[in-house]
Amino acid sequence: MPESIPVFSELPGIRAFFTTRNGGYSRDAYGSLNLSFFTGDDSESVRRNWGSLLKAQGLTRHSLALPRLSHGIHIEEISGLGGHSGGIVSAAPADTDALFTRSSEWVLAVTMGDCLAALIADPVTRCVAAVHAGWRGSRDNILGRTLERLFSQGHCRPDSTWVALGPCLSPGAMGVSKETADTLPSQYIKMQDGSHFFDLTGCNRAQAEASGARHFVEIGGCTRTDAQRFFSYRRDGAKSGRMAACIALV
Repeated sequence: MPESIPVFSELPGIRAFFTTRNGGYSRDAYGSLNLSFFTGDDSESVRRNWGSLLKAQGLTRHSLALPRLSHGIHIEEISGLGGHSGGIVSAAPADTDALFTRSSEWVLAVTMGDCLAALIADPVTRCVAAVHAGWRGSRDNILGRTLERLFSQGHCRPDSTWVALGPCLSPGAMGVSKETADTLPSQYIKMQDGSHFFDLTGCNRAQAEASGARHFVEIGGCTRTDAQRFFSYRRDGAKSGRMAACIALV
C-alpha cells in the first residue's frame, strides 16, 4: 500500500496528500514509490506506482496533471475534461512549476526530492493548486506569486484558503554557496562554521503570508536525513526516486 501523509482532511470536497518513498514497485535507488518519469526509472514501474497510489486514494476517476518541472515561475491553469491513457495523463506542459484547477476532473501533482512542495485549497471557491519551490523558486517567490494570482483573479479567498507546506530539506541540511545565498532573502540565511544554510520552509511561509494567506499546515520532516521515509536528491543523486504532492477536488 502506498504510504502518504494526508492534509486538509477536515476540508469538504478536498483530497490532498504528500507521498513518502514507501509502498511502490520501483527498485534499487528508485525503491519503492518513485513517482517521477524523468530521473531514469523504468517507466512502467512509475506508471504502476501512480496507478496504485490513485487507487488507494480513491482517485481513479480523475486524470493526472503532472508537469515537467524547471525550477521556474510558470503557473498553469488545468481546465476542461480529463482523459485517460492507461490511467495516467500528463496534462501540464513542460517548464511548469505551479498548477491550479477549478475542475473536479483532475489530480494536480508536483514531484520533489528535496525541494519544498506546497498544496493550496479553498473549499469555498472550489479551487486547488500544487506548487514546487526549490531555492530558485523561493528566490523568485513562486508560491507567493501563485497565491497572488489566485486571490487577484477571485479563484481563492484569503480567509478560506489553506496552504500545506510539505517535507523538504531542513535548514541545517540545505547548504548553499555564498553566490546563491546572496540571491536569497537574507533573513532566511544562517551561517554555521563558515557555511551558508537556507530556511526553505520559513522563507516560503513568509512569502505566502505576504500574499495574504492566513491558514497553514506544516508537515515537517527532513528529506536528506530521513532515508527511511524520503528520497533525497542531495543524499542519493540525480538518478533516484521522487515523492509527490497531490491535490484534487472530489
